Amino acid sequence: MRQKNILFLLLFLVQITLSIGQNTFTAIVKDEKTKDALLFVSVKLEDSNIGGITDSNGLIILQNIPNGKQIIEFSYVGYRSLEKSIVFPLKSPNERIVYMETEIDLNEVCVYSTRTNNRIKEIPTRIEVLGNEEVIEETAISPGNISKLLGETSGIQVQNTSAVSGNVSFRIQGLPGKYTQLIQDGFPMYSGFSSGLSLLQIPPLNLLQVEVIKGSASTLYGGDAVAGIVNLISKKPSQKDEFSVLINQTHKGGRDISSYYSARKGKFGLSLLAGVNTQNAKDVSANGFSDMPEYHRAVINPNIYYSINQHNQVILGIYSTFEDRIGGDMKAIDHKSDDLHSFFEENKTKRNTARLKYEHKNNQGNVLSFKTSFGSFDRALTTNTNYFRGVQNHIFGELSYYLNAKKHQLITGLNYYSDNFSQKDTNLLSYHYQTIGLFVQDNWKLNSTLNLEPGLRYDYSFNFGSFFLPRLALMFHLSEQFFTRLSAGMAYKLPTPFTEEADRIRFQDVKPMQNINPEKSVGVNLDFNYKTLVFDELFLSFNQAFFYTEIQNPIIVNQDLLSEQTVSYENAVGNILSKGLNTNIRLSLDELILYIDYTYLDARKKYDENKPLELTPKNRLTTTLAYEDEEDGWKIGLEAFYFGHQYKEDGNRTPDYWLLGASVQKTFGHLTIALNSENILDIRQTRFENIITGNLNNPVFKEIYAPLDGFVANMVLKFDL
Repeated sequence: MRQKNILFLLLFLVQITLSIGQNTFTAIVKDEKTKDALLFVSVKLEDSNIGGITDSNGLIILQNIPNGKQIIEFSYVGYRSLEKSIVFPLKSPNERIVYMETEIDLNEVCVYSTRTNNRIKEIPTRIEVLGNEEVIEETAISPGNISKLLGETSGIQVQNTSAVSGNVSFRIQGLPGKYTQLIQDGFPMYSGFSSGLSLLQIPPLNLLQVEVIKGSASTLYGGDAVAGIVNLISKKPSQKDEFSVLINQTHKGGRDISSYYSARKGKFGLSLLAGVNTQNAKDVSANGFSDMPEYHRAVINPNIYYSINQHNQVILGIYSTFEDRIGGDMKAIDHKSDDLHSFFEENKTKRNTARLKYEHKNNQGNVLSFKTSFGSFDRALTTNTNYFRGVQNHIFGELSYYLNAKKHQLITGLNYYSDNFSQKDTNLLSYHYQTIGLFVQDNWKLNSTLNLEPGLRYDYSFNFGSFFLPRLALMFHLSEQFFTRLSAGMAYKLPTPFTEEADRIRFQDVKPMQNINPEKSVGVNLDFNYKTLVFDELFLSFNQAFFYTEIQNPIIVNQDLLSEQTVSYENAVGNILSKGLNTNIRLSLDELILYIDYTYLDARKKYDENKPLELTPKNRLTTTLAYEDEEDGWKIGLEAFYFGHQYKEDGNRTPDYWLLGASVQKTFGHLTIALNSENILDIRQTRFENIITGNLNNPVFKEIYAPLDGFVANMVLKFDL
């Protein structure tokens, strides 16, 4: 009898012990406004290893929860973190609905370029974000490409590199475009031979936001990130279908038709961008040469998303662009060439890129990621005097791991990059670079006020040897409204023959790069941020930044030979030094918003008697006044851009000038109509000087520092279905 009582007591104790950890919590997480289920929401039991992420239906099931009062945490990028206090065992085991709010705190946004998906105020690296609303507004102004979108970004200058074909590059903090890395969703796509045309071949309709990192950012992204990185973040399908069609017509013969579709059904998601863009050749200055080239372009970009389960996702995408662009003598463009009018410049390009990404996310929020891309850019440049064609193939692969600990967000990885350029008919400029990189970066939260972000990258180039790239950033929060950031790092740039000067002379005579060493740099950035509610609905956001970048032994072009239409490269004995400050102020009062952005830049060629770096305005000011009435669907904007004087390669100073613009948008249900006018004062460089010299059948064009197309008005119709 006694043995039976002891056995009964043991069984009773075992049952109690097991019941302590056998509670189950089931919930469906949804967006509070749209009521759509949210995929990949992180759900965790506080101070435990019990957690998980929601599936495609927003469902989460947590098991083995102890009895008593427990805190369950919900977190998701772009949404306010949420905590639920629940007492177990539950009176009702049925699933419950949990709603999450989107972030609206003083226009705070989440960023993706640091791969931690944190909010800006949690990241020591200085990142500027053009959010989705700004992208949508700029898409209605310039729907064919992203050149205007980037050109209005603080500290970025879009630079025209071809007087007749309209090719452009962009400069961060005054440094030439070759020092900035342009990527999309973390994939390299737009460098080297394609860089002069890249901005012109990217439609913005599928973009969620644009993230700009100024200064060295080589830890995660490797070479080319000397001046900074521009990362284009694409939209992803949600449970709510999205379908947009955009039609644009300018008064100078430009036409754009773009469409974007995305949807998610169960485990599958799909997004599709497709567009056609055309422009008639225009001789705005009446000098017989095109100031606006003729082009025909088609873009298609399908992406497939597949959620294997709540922990594993695969993304497969293809990006293709086909374009025929021609400029030059208007008679030659119209196929009416004669002995005096035969000059033309035609670029035929084909871009094809395939991308694959696999991601595994465990219950603790740690992420194992593998991504790879294969790309080909084929460009044939034909003029009446020469022919240049090449194919640039790239292969990129990366394996990385993200560890989310209590005070650390650690990212470590290994990547491989192959850049193979093959010049057709001759191998004078052909090259094949291969680089292997190891990197580690940690966002280390020391306490509630101080964050550190140390990083280290080791790259081994099969052609040029080893590169060690240390980097350190820190963030200090004095209060909820005020914080400051300081970062310093090193970067490098491998030599390639594709520069603004080579584009300008149409690759007629570019000498092979022999005995040329890579460029190396060091950069420092410091900024102060303050955000507050002044009174009632008046919000103030203020950012004051200081920057310093030094490029050692930069690769330069021999100026004497350049005047003879020949590009010959050499390493300068000395440095390029770029330093300055940037002031950004944002005031919002109810529906009215005022942006003021001022950049002071002092860029010098230390190797050449400390002369100013060409085509870098010392003073630049951007002001935007915007009014938005969401209830009635009105958006009105006025813009003013001031460009201070610049210096040309011959040392001569350019005039300063203002560019003015205005836009108005009205939404009628699913239809938005936008009317825009750019460069209202009709500022053109050809009003200041003749940009053509030499033989008209093989002309020499001066450097471009001001617009050539003048005043342009356009109307956009956008259907959101």
